[in-house]
Amino acid sequence: MRSAVVICATVLAVCLPRVGLAQTAEDPLARKDCEAKGGSYEMGGRIRQFICFEPLPDAGNSCEKASDCAGFCLSETKQCSAVTPQFGCIPHLDEAGRAQVICID
Repeated sequence: MRSAVVICATVLAVCLPRVGLAQTAEDPLARKDCEAKGGSYEMGGRIRQFICFEPLPDAGNSCEKASDCAGFCLSETKQCSAVTPQFGCIPHLDEAGRAQVICID
């Protein structure tokens, strides 16, 4: 009897909606919209979901502080980042021009 209850509970759990889980399936409309903006629609982030990586208007421009860029002012090259969003640990300059590292997953 106990094993029957466990089996039924397992079957019901599999059928429940999985709210809050990442969308790992590609969305053709999102891809089309992303590519229309010049972006690249691919998996990203630690949760591995499809995301639109959009180019930034000031990519590669020189910078000295955060507000010089639409994205990050990269501390290693003192250039504006190329795309948004970015993942991983990103060395960048803050508004005062100090080197910082932010980790985004």
